[in-house]
Amino acid sequence: MQQIKVKWPLNPQETVLFKVNGVYIKNSFSAKQGVLYITNERIVFEAKPMLMFLLFGIIGWLLTRKKVAQEFQLSDITDFKRTKHGFNKKIAEFDLIDGRKVRFGVTGKWEIFDAAYQKAMIDVQPLFSVN
Repeated sequence: MQQIKVKWPLNPQETVLFKVNGVYIKNSFSAKQGVLYITNERIVFEAKPMLMFLLFGIIGWLLTRKKVAQEFQLSDITDFKRTKHGFNKKIAEFDLIDGRKVRFGVTGKWEIFDAAYQKAMIDVQPLFSVN
């Protein structure tokens, strides 16, 4: 299995399990394109700076650093479901322990993303348990 490289720091025992292009949906009017990563500890969304692409073309876009726009621990997730946003029916919605809802549009097959998420969650110990 090929190791997925990232430009942000990983924790000592952290490994990247899955990578997919996607869109971070901030609200009904604002979204960022980028890459969504699932590690064994957290979910990280790395935004691509689209303004640099508009101003300087492909060269400016390639030279700019990507930045982490959103991240949260897998143990902070209280609920996960597939939902839709406009015509896109492949939206991953995460409810977090602090009350936030975070939504990402996922490219490619939904089943592959869902399987990667479920596999990552197998080893995560939730902070609280219902049973």
